[in-house]
Amino acid sequence: MLTMALLGAIGSSCGRGVAPSSSPRTFVEDAWPAYKKLYLSDAGNVLDRTRNGGETTSEGQAYLLLRAAWMGDAPAFSLAFEWTEAHLRRNDGLYSWRWGPQGGGRVLDENTASDADQDIAFALILGSHAFGRPAYLQRAHELVRAIRTVERLDLPGGWIPSAGNWAARERITNLSYFTPYAYPYFARLDPDGGWPAALNTGYDLIARTRQVPGLRLIPDFQRVEPDGAIGLLPTGGQLSADFSFDAMRIFWRVAMDCQLHKRMRACGDPADAHGLVALLARDGAVFTRYRIDGTAVDRQESLSFYGGILPSLSDVAPSTAAAIRTERLSRSTLDDLLPRPDRYYDANWVWFGLAAADGVLAARTPRPEEIPR
Repeated sequence: MLTMALLGAIGSSCGRGVAPSSSPRTFVEDAWPAYKKLYLSDAGNVLDRTRNGGETTSEGQAYLLLRAAWMGDAPAFSLAFEWTEAHLRRNDGLYSWRWGPQGGGRVLDENTASDADQDIAFALILGSHAFGRPAYLQRAHELVRAIRTVERLDLPGGWIPSAGNWAARERITNLSYFTPYAYPYFARLDPDGGWPAALNTGYDLIARTRQVPGLRLIPDFQRVEPDGAIGLLPTGGQLSADFSFDAMRIFWRVAMDCQLHKRMRACGDPADAHGLVALLARDGAVFTRYRIDGTAVDRQESLSFYGGILPSLSDVAPSTAAAIRTERLSRSTLDDLLPRPDRYYDANWVWFGLAAADGVLAARTPRPEEIPR
């Protein structure tokens, strides 16, 4: 649980301008070689040891590619991309989401996850620019078109990516898969793809979800009807209807859109980070699972949550963000995380959160107009 120092900061969390400490920024640099050593195999796949001792997901490959592009590491990017193409690429140009080492290695589930597909497409755009590799941009173009063709939910006035190819049939979406900061780049490659409409439709869907009576937190998964109506899923089903490890990423993705594009809808706290401040005031912590009415289900903490929400809190509640850095993301805590081989999710989302909050990612991301059409 967080100490009274954080609770005191919550009470004075309005306004901007709290400078981050230099130690977490140093961690962003230090963590990259440590992460590669622990999680990137010599073959090029990322090992998530929380999955049966070492499975690989398209999500893990996407995170490695994003980090390699932002760190300017061309060899790691090439190694991971070549493995991903060879082992996860499907006939439609998307990626199977789950691979395991059984029997010499094979795809365990050929369905897609649209968050990974979008993150890989964005990483390829970044990699093409950073490393001068037009072939990456061409592959991004193919992938972007496949996303909007196969992983698509049409709605009045636009469309949004579904949660995956399987979810398009069931009209299931996951708003943490909404990647608004990438859509101006996707529109450069795919000008007929309706990406500006997808961007507005995604923000509209966030707004309508927040208007559901009794809802305080956006669920991991939900149904969206053809007319745009929100259909909440039952608790205890195969797909999470709670706010948990998926939905917490909404705050990071929206914060990135605000940082990169200064978009009013992104910078206006659309996912309600102020609501997280209220939960911190109530509980003294952010837990890993809540019902959407704000009831805590699993009163465990995770560093990935603090990392994922940090950029949004840095904007809307900077004193609270500064206290989280001191209480939960101190340099000693970060140093303890570096050598751990079983903290794949924490290692990624602490890095993404600190790198975004400290402006590292924005500084290393080209403008959309710098990307060739």
